[in-house]
Amino acid sequence: MSRERFEALEDGRRVTDFCSQSIGELPTGAKRKPMICFYGSKKGEITHVARAEVRYGAESGRDRLDMWNHKELPRALRVSAIKKELVGPQAWRARKALDGGPCSPSAFKAMMDALKKADPKIFKIADKLIDRRPPPADPKPTAARQNWAYQRDAVTTALEIARLPKELFRSPSQLPERKEAPRSVFDSDKEMKSIEDVLVLRDSAIRDPDWQFVTDQLYPAKTFDNGATTLTVLLANKLELERQLGVDLIYVNETLNAVVFVQYKMLRGRDGEDGYRPDGQLQAEIERMDGAAKTLAECGVDESCDGYRFGTDPFFLKFCKKLLTHNDQGHVPGYYLPLSYWKKLVDTPEARGSRGGLIVYPETFGRRHFTPSAFVDMIARGWAGTTTLQTSVLIPYLAEIMRGKTGVVLAVETTRSLDESPEEEPEFAERIFVPPKPRHPGRKRKAIQL
Repeated sequence: MSRERFEALEDGRRVTDFCSQSIGELPTGAKRKPMICFYGSKKGEITHVARAEVRYGAESGRDRLDMWNHKELPRALRVSAIKKELVGPQAWRARKALDGGPCSPSAFKAMMDALKKADPKIFKIADKLIDRRPPPADPKPTAARQNWAYQRDAVTTALEIARLPKELFRSPSQLPERKEAPRSVFDSDKEMKSIEDVLVLRDSAIRDPDWQFVTDQLYPAKTFDNGATTLTVLLANKLELERQLGVDLIYVNETLNAVVFVQYKMLRGRDGEDGYRPDGQLQAEIERMDGAAKTLAECGVDESCDGYRFGTDPFFLKFCKKLLTHNDQGHVPGYYLPLSYWKKLVDTPEARGSRGGLIVYPETFGRRHFTPSAFVDMIARGWAGTTTLQTSVLIPYLAEIMRGKTGVVLAVETTRSLDESPEEEPEFAERIFVPPKPRHPGRKRKAIQL
């Protein structure tokens, strides 16, 4: 790499061992595979070695090489010294890779054999970075692991909706195995004071006075900042919120005045192949959502552009396909469905098993679901969620619960004139059709036959 880029990489390593480098686009088979990266700032010399992996694209026609566990070699190693020791049918591929670029597994073995002959000491440094342990088995979805996965997915989703780098939130993809199981993905964060299960997430480009209490009291909250955007993750009182709303995730987008609710459910089986059977708990949660939706409907129709949404349903269900494996870092794979669509789906034959029982599988959803990336983009742009009128009612309500007040009821205040009696039936005036005036009097209308 260039000297300037090498110095920037070194400056970044002083802060964190994890750093990235933009490289040419790799073949699909080479992505998401563990690699060893040899690099240096002088042409023909190797001065550092690190673990690496390509998981994401950097820009059009480029990929992002993530590197960590950097080891500085005791002396610079000439590439020509390795090339002299290359033998075998893969030697030509290894020579090509040593000029810069990816190396196939078979050519990599030939190169490591040559490195061992050229400099045994440097070979040991590079060889120790190779993890030859077999990957651990996929985790079984216990209640604790599911709760961990839901929390981690909620925070990751919130960061993406707020357009904040996911690297700001570092959490293991699986529940850490300890004597005392952690209760939250923020257990190791010293800024967090206490733990609960349900998350309320909000992002904002301005500071709303209704949320000022978050910074004024010792409340379990984590704030992520990036420029003008602030994302606050609140670990809320589960009992009160669940009792009234029946959801796992509440995302408050103050920038676009929209609130979205998500309830997580786990499909059974290794890859969700055993499906999900709706139970009484889901029914109780849906009844709570319906109660909140009925109250929000009393806000009336929002005719503003800011309040425009694709639909009137701010409630979603996410059916998680499986837990993340040891090397996954993104979203829990799954399917987002609007609650209103779910109610229609369960009434169709596709949601019935061989014995007539209610059960859904990944193939039941077909193409009629939102992927995590599509869901994030839709929410981030304000195309779904509550309207601005409904949000103005929800924020004070959520703030009261977050202050610890119990017995808070979601309600919409309506005004009625003094002359109007609630018992009287409304009178409907008869509509009279008045034909429009002709634009050109005396001219016969042109008849068009289709």
